[in-house]
Amino acid sequence: MFQEHFKLRRQPFREHAPADALWIDERMKEGLARLTYLAELGTLGLLTGPTGVGKSALLKRFLADLPQRCEAVYCHLTHLRSSGVLKSLVMQLGEVPRLGKDRLFEQVLAAARRVEGTLLVVMDEAHLLDGDALTDLRLLISSAVDVAPPLKLLLVGQQTLRATLKRSQHADLLNRISVHYQLRALSKEGTSRYLDIQMHQAGGMEDVFDAEVKGLIHDFTGGIPRQINNLATACLLGAAASGVLRIDTALFQRTVSDFQLT
Repeated sequence: MFQEHFKLRRQPFREHAPADALWIDERMKEGLARLTYLAELGTLGLLTGPTGVGKSALLKRFLADLPQRCEAVYCHLTHLRSSGVLKSLVMQLGEVPRLGKDRLFEQVLAAARRVEGTLLVVMDEAHLLDGDALTDLRLLISSAVDVAPPLKLLLVGQQTLRATLKRSQHADLLNRISVHYQLRALSKEGTSRYLDIQMHQAGGMEDVFDAEVKGLIHDFTGGIPRQINNLATACLLGAAASGVLRIDTALFQRTVSDFQLT
C-alpha cells in the first residue's frame, strides 16, 4: 500500500475526510462567511458549483461549527416527488409523517417553531428538485404573519439549479435569495498548494509531486478537487508500485493514460 511506501499516517486524498481535516482555502473562507451570514441574518441561500468542486466539504465544515442558536437539518433525497421531499424532511426532524400535504406543512412549521433558535433546512442535490417541490419550499419560508420566518433554507446543487430558478414560475423564490455563492474550481496555484497541504497533513513530504506535475494535474482536472484526489491517489499508487518516492512527468503520463476513456 502506498501509505506504507511514503510513510503516511493516512490516505491524503480520501473522499470523505472529517470536518477538522478539510483544508480551508480562500474559496472556502468566503463560502463559510456567506453561509454564516445566512444562519444568523438571512432567510434563503443558494450554493452552487460543478460536481466534485467541494460543495460537500464546505457544507461539512459549516455544519460542524454552526453559529449559536442555530439547528440544521440535512436532506438529500431531492429526486422524490414534492410530497416525498416533505415526508423526508419531516422524518429528518424526528417525526412520523402524516397523511396529506397540508399536515406535512404543519409538522415542518411546528418543528421549526419548537427550536429555541433558528432551524436551517439544507437541501442538498437541489438541482434534482421538481417544480412543485421548489414551490413547497418557498411556501415554507414565506409566511406573511410571522415577524421572523419560521425557518431558513439553503439550496445546494449543480450549475443547472441556477438556470431552473431563472424560470418565470420560480421568480418569487429567486427574488427571496439573500445569499448567493458559486463555488469555483481551484486555480493552478491553489491546486499546487492543495497537493502539498494534503500530503503534509497526512505526515508525508510536500515535494513528492514535482512542480511540473502539479501543473499538469491542474490542467488535466480543471482544478476540481475530487478529480485531483483521484489522479493524485493514482500517481501515489503508481509510484509505490515502481518503488520511487517522487512523482515526475514520466510517471504522471503513465498514470494519466488510464484516466483517458477514449
